[in-house]
Amino acid sequence: MAKRPKVALALGAGGVYGYAHIGVLQVLEENALLPDFVVGCSIGAVIGALYGAGLSSRQLESLATHLRRSHWLDVTMTRMGVVSGQRLEGVLRLLTRDRRLEDLEPPLAVVATDIERSRKVIFTRGPAAVAAHASGAVPGIFSPVRVGESLLVDGALLERVPVDTARALGADRVLAVALGGTPDGQRVPVRHLFDVINQSFSIMQRALAAERAVTADVLVEPVAPEGTGPGQAAALIEAGRSAALARIDEIRRLFSREVAWRG
Repeated sequence: MAKRPKVALALGAGGVYGYAHIGVLQVLEENALLPDFVVGCSIGAVIGALYGAGLSSRQLESLATHLRRSHWLDVTMTRMGVVSGQRLEGVLRLLTRDRRLEDLEPPLAVVATDIERSRKVIFTRGPAAVAAHASGAVPGIFSPVRVGESLLVDGALLERVPVDTARALGADRVLAVALGGTPDGQRVPVRHLFDVINQSFSIMQRALAAERAVTADVLVEPVAPEGTGPGQAAALIEAGRSAALARIDEIRRLFSREVAWRG
């Protein structure tokens, strides 16, 4: 029997629009499709860590709809950020049971940016909570995270959708999820600094995406419905589901034989 190609799932950046990743995971579960490993950037790293630690997509949906910013935001107004991120890391340690990247199922690789050396840093080993925290440290909101000799911030600065990293780590096929936020011209409610920076990054990333195509084998691009704000988790999850279902035949073809999903 021919060996099945190694399939990676690349979960891209996009702030709270990352709830759409949960909808994509639901569709994969329903179709018994398990990637060999996940590569996550920013919110994609957070979702990948929680999922690999054993939270089902339905549990992630429940978490997304009940979790409030006050549960993971710790406003401290340091010299390098408004939020220290320690509360976020603590929540991630709790939910991942302090597991390591290499012990997750599926295993997770995480992309972050070394802001001092202007280079990409890829985590494949070590505490999942630390890597996800570093990858999601949005400049201007979160303080950078010091790991060894690197001062780390959001991986989206260098690789918004980590397809190249997935291929470098040995993937034969890559299923990527690129978060588009909302199309140009649609109004997004902006209420405070977090929304200002998140929406600014979304606009910037859409502009960059127009110039540099994502070279995945299959690309899923959830788009939030008109009028959807960052806090509307249910609508964003449904956007992820719809986008994945629209490409489900192509997604199935990434796998040459049926893959048993964890029970």
